[in-house]
Amino acid sequence: MGGRVFVYIPQTGYVGVGTVTREARPFPEPVVDVGGRERRLSDLDLQGTYVHTIEKDQDITEYVVTVEWSHQVSQNEAFSVSGLFANQDSACPMRSSFTIDTLTREFGLDT
Repeated sequence: MGGRVFVYIPQTGYVGVGTVTREARPFPEPVVDVGGRERRLSDLDLQGTYVHTIEKDQDITEYVVTVEWSHQVSQNEAFSVSGLFANQDSACPMRSSFTIDTLTREFGLDT
């Protein structure tokens, strides 16, 4: 918990930053705030085309972290400059100090 998350859309740019608010949990368990009321993520009418996997094998079960978003922009306002770290994996560690420093300035974040 407390980790910073930068959201990147491949071939487009960075569109958001937030802070992880709860530890990773299997998909059916996390709750999110919807209009001031906590609701199970799995009970919401989500938009997407993928299947949420819940398996007895922990290595292939889908896990979710909840994030409090501090800054987001639309896809057509995505931020990108040459040299920023970009990865198409769903999640990976951010180790590029250039990218961290640049996004921290762009999104008006505390260091």
